[in-house]
Amino acid sequence: MVEITANDCKLVIIDAWNKLAKKCDGRPTFRYPDNDVEGFLTMIWTVSRGVSGTALNLQVAIDSEGGLHISTGTPGIMPILEHQLLAEKTVTIDCWIHTMPLVKAYFTEMTWQTIRTWSSAMKSVIVLGENEYLAYDINTKIAKKVYYGLLTEAGPEEPEEDDWEAWDYGEAVTEMGEEE
Repeated sequence: MVEITANDCKLVIIDAWNKLAKKCDGRPTFRYPDNDVEGFLTMIWTVSRGVSGTALNLQVAIDSEGGLHISTGTPGIMPILEHQLLAEKTVTIDCWIHTMPLVKAYFTEMTWQTIRTWSSAMKSVIVLGENEYLAYDINTKIAKKVYYGLLTEAGPEEPEEDDWEAWDYGEAVTEMGEEE
């Protein structure tokens, strides 16, 4: 088995970013990820799982100029903002992406603190978890949570739109169980 290093992860992410940027003319949609962005997110998640057999905390930030910034193993926002501020440069982060390698995709208190602290310099945040992600638009406060999985059993049939108000989901589930 070939051991993958943090540097290898960065190279894979850079390559995936270059392909995404080319496909989207340098303007991928992170606030409400489409299939192309989801492919990029999947690549980040996949490489975060492949380093030396352990889960890796990865952070990726895309700045307003299309620059890609990658950090491994450090919690919280990457040093990019601090470095830019120390250099007295104005920077906007289009998207800050980070992994939650051992848990579901949710915002920790550290994530919320980062959002509060850097909200004027960040547009969106995406957290990646096991087979899911949560994308958040800081300005509108609208979030999109996506779960990837297999649907192996049909649920109760939904009614026609005209009958929606009268439909009882609990009753439909009970009836479905009785049929088996």
